[in-house]
Amino acid sequence: MRGLISTTILLVAFATTAAAQECLTGEATLSDQRALAALRAATETACPCDSFAGAQGRRLYARCVRGEIKSAREAEALRSECVRAARGLYRRASCGTDRVPCGRAAGPDAAASCRLASPAGNACGGDGAESACGAQTHCAEVVQATAGTCIDPNQPGPFGVGVRTVQMTKDSVATPGTPRVLDTVVWYPAAPGAAPINTRLGGVVDAPLDNSGGPYPLLMFSHGSCGYAFQSTFLTMSLASHGIIVAAPPHPGNTIFEIQTCGTGAALVASLQERPNDIIFATDQLAAAAADSTSPFFGAIDPARVGMSGHSFGGLTTYLVVDRDPRYRIAVPMAGAAPAQTTMMTIPSLSILSELDSYVNNARIRAEYAAASAPKIQVEILNAGHFAFSDGCFPSPDCTPPVTLTQDEAHAVVQRWVLPFVRVYLAGDERYAPLLEPVPPGVLVEREGIGG
Repeated sequence: MRGLISTTILLVAFATTAAAQECLTGEATLSDQRALAALRAATETACPCDSFAGAQGRRLYARCVRGEIKSAREAEALRSECVRAARGLYRRASCGTDRVPCGRAAGPDAAASCRLASPAGNACGGDGAESACGAQTHCAEVVQATAGTCIDPNQPGPFGVGVRTVQMTKDSVATPGTPRVLDTVVWYPAAPGAAPINTRLGGVVDAPLDNSGGPYPLLMFSHGSCGYAFQSTFLTMSLASHGIIVAAPPHPGNTIFEIQTCGTGAALVASLQERPNDIIFATDQLAAAAADSTSPFFGAIDPARVGMSGHSFGGLTTYLVVDRDPRYRIAVPMAGAAPAQTTMMTIPSLSILSELDSYVNNARIRAEYAAASAPKIQVEILNAGHFAFSDGCFPSPDCTPPVTLTQDEAHAVVQRWVLPFVRVYLAGDERYAPLLEPVPPGVLVEREGIGG
């Protein structure tokens, strides 16, 4: 059964009629999305697509789906206004047929589209404009989740994920002469199916690196205040599986392991000095490792494709690092604690924030975006708070599901934007570009110099 991490977001694509529009609008939007997601999960369990074959397959599949929709309606788990939206999902599904969804990516004059066609010959467009989306069974998924590209940012990429902790030691900036140990966590592409996954670190510990797609781009990640290096494995694992090496040094003095003092004024002032240097030093060390034949990262990192990202205080670190060091090719501040004085990012940037964030100043994030050079994109996640970008959801007004998004729901939105942005602007992979074009429900988007 396909993972539910993106189901809520995908199902909003099925509102194509006036009645369906009533379903997914106004204050009921989020609850309707969740109701449709629950229906999809129930349908996949009761009516698994690959179990319907033969001459009666399509008819039996349709009957099964109708039964699930009826049950949801009778249980008042689905509003009557959403029945037509639910039916729209299954009307263009390949289940019970020998057909395959054919996706066509969005272009300057047309939106993403999908049709079902026979897999024989060049059914999905001999001109190469269409792709056979074998991993998807529903055209609605092809359009909404993949923007017609067949690439779903909420599904793992072609690689397994390895994780390795690299110890680095530098001199402190705030207290010269004091050693500063950076146990930097690095996620990287490993062989497909690599196991076992360490759930704490988010990868197979010390797995051999898969060099087949290297050298790989490197994205640095800076954790939040009183956070930790592996606070966002949902994202770092996803990026690594899609061919991005991600490295996250800790920021000693400002981590969860110093919970009694990490948020004090003295710790924050010191960390403001230390953090940019931590990132730049770790970047230097990894670049050196890529040139060292004895290193497990030998030949694996492309020093010409290095980007910077971070959450909260790590977002502030992102602004400061890219303002200081020209090596970084992209900036991805997430719920960034923007500096008092605008830094004006001059490289491609994705500024991503949450509507209900009570920890950082969203107005300052918007000011940073306004001052940044194109190409740039700003994504505001509705119904989400500060912790949309971390694995953990700490009890607070920012994190009160079902009023706010659950972590899985929020993570689906974050991956939906961060992965294609990094693949396009750091890895140079234009296959992901159409994913930056549409605006799915649940977000507010501004952009300049992005797409057609």
